[in-house]
Amino acid sequence: MKCAICGIEIESVEEGIEEGWIPYFYEEEAEHEFACPGCSEVFLELAEDGAMEIKEEYRGKIKYLDEKEKEHLVMGVMLN
Repeated sequence: MKCAICGIEIESVEEGIEEGWIPYFYEEEAEHEFACPGCSEVFLELAEDGAMEIKEEYRGKIKYLDEKEKEHLVMGVMLN
């Protein structure tokens, strides 16, 4: 597992559970995977709906490491 905020990695989900990793969290509607205990403490809070979310003062200011770069689709057309 890799923290979506700082990039620290651990070997297994079991280790993450034992250490208190957050399995997912939100910034507005966007869901992100895994936050380490350090980042969780600093950047996350419990929302009214019970989900973990980015604190308001950090919204829009974090570049997440779990975001995949957008791939471009190249399409060709062959005419006979």
